[in-house]
Amino acid sequence: MAFADFHTHTVFSDGLGTVEEMVDSARAKGLLALGISDHSMTPFDLHYCMRPETNIDKYESTVREAQKRARELYDFPVLLGIEWDLGSEIERERYDYTIGSVHYIIKNGETFPVDSRPQLIHAGIEKMFGGNRLDFAKAYFEQVVAHAEKNKPTFMGHFDLLTKHPIVDENDPAYLALAREALAETLKHVPLVEINMGAVIRGLRSVPYPHPRFLPLVLELGGKVILSSDAHHPDKIAFRFPEMLRMLADIGFTHVSHLTENGIVEDEIATLL
Repeated sequence: MAFADFHTHTVFSDGLGTVEEMVDSARAKGLLALGISDHSMTPFDLHYCMRPETNIDKYESTVREAQKRARELYDFPVLLGIEWDLGSEIERERYDYTIGSVHYIIKNGETFPVDSRPQLIHAGIEKMFGGNRLDFAKAYFEQVVAHAEKNKPTFMGHFDLLTKHPIVDENDPAYLALAREALAETLKHVPLVEINMGAVIRGLRSVPYPHPRFLPLVLELGGKVILSSDAHHPDKIAFRFPEMLRMLADIGFTHVSHLTENGIVEDEIATLL
């Protein structure tokens, strides 16, 4: 399988596999490369992120050791990444790459998780936006754009994560206008966006993030795409990547990106199928 996957999680945050198990699975699947990208610490919510007193230093040393071992024994590239949440402070130079993600609405000193149970999201919308779901969507996308503009991560993660559950009407023209405007602004600062399969793996959606309806805009604006499983288990690495490549080809993309220790490389989709 001539693919690479750079959005994966291990037991250092909320994943179910060790670093070694993730690397072994990627090699067994025939991947070109693997990136490990556990969650940065969010001090306002410690449920699923790394914590400095227990994990961050050990995370770096463990992945670096796996990187060294895989290179020496198998000539297999392993990269150290981090999923960088808005609201997190990281030492960027420690990592080979960063994924810019927004999992929380942060407003007036309060936060609530976008990536949570529907009941909690509904309660947050009632409390912070008076029940107005479009205001919720607007605030979410404003933070996506702000993250891209301020921090300029290597690529942007799950652009429209707020649609993980059917909270907003994805067919509402007002929502679509908000999302398209935010995507265009995001691409000005970070031209690489991931095709993220996390919600598809969980059976919550039938299509990836961003919704395929937005991908022609990415293409039109000169943006680039990278495949991501968002796998939390070794078995889910590179989940349905061939299908995603065919979808991208049908939309008109000719290349897909992958990361190396020396930067971003473009692969012809035709050669991967």
